[in-house]
Amino acid sequence: MESILFSIQQQLTTLTKTEQRLAKYVLAQPQLISTMTTNELASAADVSAATVARFGKTICGQGGFPALKLRLSSEKKVDQSLFDEINPTDTTLDLKNKLTFRINQAITETNKRLENEYLEISAAILHQKETIFIYGLGASNIAAEDLQQKLLRVGKPVVQSLDTHLIAAALSAQKTQAVLVLVSNSGEKEDSIQLAKLAKSLSIPIIVLTHNAQSRLAKLATVALQHDDSAENSQLRSAATTSLIAQLYAVDLLYYSFLEQDFQANMTQLTASHQAINEYFTK
Repeated sequence: MESILFSIQQQLTTLTKTEQRLAKYVLAQPQLISTMTTNELASAADVSAATVARFGKTICGQGGFPALKLRLSSEKKVDQSLFDEINPTDTTLDLKNKLTFRINQAITETNKRLENEYLEISAAILHQKETIFIYGLGASNIAAEDLQQKLLRVGKPVVQSLDTHLIAAALSAQKTQAVLVLVSNSGEKEDSIQLAKLAKSLSIPIIVLTHNAQSRLAKLATVALQHDDSAENSQLRSAATTSLIAQLYAVDLLYYSFLEQDFQANMTQLTASHQAINEYFTK
């Protein structure tokens, strides 16, 4: 289970001012919260009872404040230094511990956000359509390439390119036989949005992988698969690290879901691909 305290800290900037005041109190006194009523916490943090109720739903969904209390009471003691950004005084062991903590958090949160139904629908679309077009920019291109090489191994025709004009032309030619997969952490990259608009005008299904379910790109999607990015929405983001791990994990889940669409045929194709590589390219 992920750290609820870390989740609260990472969501601080997205909360209202009164919710931030409450969140800071929870972070400072987590051991006290499990014994408090809504009104007691509201009084201690100088917020309204409604703010406490709203905060509970923001952090723990429909479980609300009771679920938050339970999570806080059951959470094992976590080294608070793991929550901090990397700094020049960190040892290599410190870096390992911080990154391990963030990766575990990202995968656990991605599991929560990725809807099983949406994975299954996406896999079915990939199975039904003849050609898969995939586009991702920057670090998201790595996840796009990963999905491409996985699908090619089971004999699925895939076009993955950074050339948006090429993809646009090919989509226009394929139409009924195509599906477009767009990987974008923010969901706000203009090239991805334009490709989605084109696909939508051609009635081509669009699968979007993003952390932002409210982004412009997600709203254009036939199916939006959401991954976690909370560990990188903080002060320091020198490069995509945990968000890329979350994307790659989501790609793996999508791929496994695809394999199950026609498991025996896909396993046969994977075996053939493996044998071909061993026969001609393994010394």
